[in-house]
Amino acid sequence: MTTFTDAFRSWRRRLKASLPYVRRREHRVLQRKYAELIEAADGHAPAAAEAALQWIQPLEPALAGEVCLFVTFAAEACIKRHVDAHVARLVAAGIRVVVIVNTDLAAERFVIDADLRTHASGIAIRRNTGYDFGAWAHALALCDDSRWSRLYLVNDSIVGPLELPAFERMLERIRTSDADVVGLTEALAPLRHLQSYFLVFSTRALRGGAVRRLFGRIRNWPTKMQVIDLYESRLTALLEAEGLRCEALFPSLSDDARSSDDTSLRWAELVGLGLPYLKTRVIAAHPQDARIERWLARMPGAPPAG
Repeated sequence: MTTFTDAFRSWRRRLKASLPYVRRREHRVLQRKYAELIEAADGHAPAAAEAALQWIQPLEPALAGEVCLFVTFAAEACIKRHVDAHVARLVAAGIRVVVIVNTDLAAERFVIDADLRTHASGIAIRRNTGYDFGAWAHALALCDDSRWSRLYLVNDSIVGPLELPAFERMLERIRTSDADVVGLTEALAPLRHLQSYFLVFSTRALRGGAVRRLFGRIRNWPTKMQVIDLYESRLTALLEAEGLRCEALFPSLSDDARSSDDTSLRWAELVGLGLPYLKTRVIAAHPQDARIERWLARMPGAPPAG
């Protein structure tokens, strides 16, 4: 039976949630974030292309067609197995893939699988700074995109494709979309934006110069939250301000901005709707989930764990 005290507490929680104020904990988080941002800005965060980078497999000089810049982080002197499998599948679908490895290790220490060398159109070992956006911007600055029909920006935070038919349907939707920029999913906070683990830019987006201009401004900020706040969260709005239309293949399943990260909260529903990927953090958080075990067991290619 609901007591008066329980009812009062419930009413108080609803009232607090509706009030326009910032809780003390949230205020402390904001204070810390902006203190770090000011410190980094005062220290003049370097441009993305200023990081040390070494090609251990030379970049093909005349890349044409659909090109993917695939960023992966390496704590050990090897590439994660699920990255090898993903790259192989992208290449089999007709996409030329350039792999950029963000790492604190020396390039000479890396052992690269022969299959990855066969599939990749270039492999670079880059100093681990600036996170994914720093690596994408750096690689883009080194490439001639004049013959590209489409640019894919992908990172290693996803495992897949889980099923080949879903992957093929996803690529077909990307290739037939009339949007200038396509993301797989979106988040609504702090403002609506395409999530950056898999972004695709059309010929119009590339030829208009907006992509070059925006990525040319990217710097190697020292914390992940700074990269998210300055780049991922704002990129969609900046692209739309340039007159580009942005589309999420799988729009948000929630109207609540605070809980709109479907890749973390509604991953099973997304897979059911045809998303052929799972986030690595979801796999790590649910090690005994039968659905995940089943999907990974059916995944074409090499075992995803790595």
